[in-house]
Amino acid sequence: MSKSDLLFYGLFLLGFLLFNYIIQQAAKRARQQQEEEQARQEEAAPAEDEPLEDIWGRKPQASLPAVAAPVEPPRRVAAIPAAPAPAPRLLFRTRQDLRHAVVVMTVLGPCRALEPHERR
Repeated sequence: MSKSDLLFYGLFLLGFLLFNYIIQQAAKRARQQQEEEQARQEEAAPAEDEPLEDIWGRKPQASLPAVAAPVEPPRRVAAIPAAPAPAPRLLFRTRQDLRHAVVVMTVLGPCRALEPHERR
């Protein structure tokens, strides 16, 4: 490698690090501004005791109960019994079925997924 290549790579690395630092600082400033904005909004929010202004032409409802009625827990439903397991099927009912399976396995051969990848 020549000196110009090393200089180029070094400048590229320094540029990348500087870019990363600038992005982090910008994100940090944006986060601080967002927190300050939220704090301002919380200070400017009306107190809970004060009635709200008309929203979309509606007046606030003053007839809401102070305490909500207790909620009944849902009733439990009896457990549904599981379906019985299906009876096991015999794959090879006769010797002829077993012979056919052996022939098919011989023709198809072993699984190619177990073989190493060949580069062509």
